[in-house]
Amino acid sequence: MDMSPTNKHLTHYEGRLSSEVRLQITELIMAVTAASLDKRTNVKRLCAVAIELLDNAQRYCSSGSVLFNWQLVSGQLMVRIENRAARMDALRMVEAVDAVNRMDRAQVIEAFRAQLTNSTFGEKGGAGLGFLDIARKVERPIQAEVTPITEEEYLCRNEVHIPFD
Repeated sequence: MDMSPTNKHLTHYEGRLSSEVRLQITELIMAVTAASLDKRTNVKRLCAVAIELLDNAQRYCSSGSVLFNWQLVSGQLMVRIENRAARMDALRMVEAVDAVNRMDRAQVIEAFRAQLTNSTFGEKGGAGLGFLDIARKVERPIQAEVTPITEEEYLCRNEVHIPFD
């Protein structure tokens, strides 16, 4: 993990992602955010977005490695994660994000409640609950992009911008 000397509000991690690493990243970003922001800011809400993105990356990552950036800039938090994934998982991620981005606030809340009782989760999840949870928390579009690396492996990027003023 790297804390940029020129921007004390940047946390960057690139490497293998395990449950232990995910926990350490979470603890670091909670500490950095709590120290950097006004006490009125809901640090747990901001960190929950990162946790969801890290969880998805760990679950679907085909190489085990991720690139994670958490940056506080000009009244907003930018969270970005990149990982490689199988073609089917990458395309399903984009479909889930597109579906969530087309919903209004009431639809997101209703879909989230419906997914909580959904018994059709696959072994990796796959019901889109994480993206619905992010949408509930940020009320902003989630950016999702996939780029083919090979015929069966794609680079996945997710980015979320959250105002905190």
